[in-house]
Amino acid sequence: MSIVLLCSDMMCMSKIAGAANRAGYQCATAMSPAALDDRLVEGTRLVAIDLSMPGLEPNVVVPKIRTALKIRPRIIAFGPHVRGELLEEAETSGCDAVYSNGQFFAHLPELLKQQVDIA
Repeated sequence: MSIVLLCSDMMCMSKIAGAANRAGYQCATAMSPAALDDRLVEGTRLVAIDLSMPGLEPNVVVPKIRTALKIRPRIIAFGPHVRGELLEEAETSGCDAVYSNGQFFAHLPELLKQQVDIA
C-alpha cells in the first residue's frame, strides 16, 4: 500500500483514489481518525488528511501517524483556504506539506507523485 487517505467525503475520496490508482499507487481510506489504526501498515509512503473532516484534530492525528510505523510516511493535509487557522494548525502539528483545497485538487496527480517519491 502506498497511500492512506483520512477523509469522510465520498467525492473527495473518489477524486484522490482515482488519481492514485491512475498513477499506479494503491490507496486505502480511513473514514475517521480511529480507523487509521487498521489502515496504517508498513509500506505506507503517504498519508493525506482532509482537514474538512468534522471533529478532526491535527495536533492529535499527526503525532499518532508519526509514531505508528517504523518507516515514517510523508503527511500532507488539505483544507478550505478560508480556514487559515486550521491549515496553520496542520502545519505546526508536523505535516510535511499543507495545501488549500484549490491547490491540492488543481495539481493532485503531480502532488501525489512528488510526495510519494520523496518518502
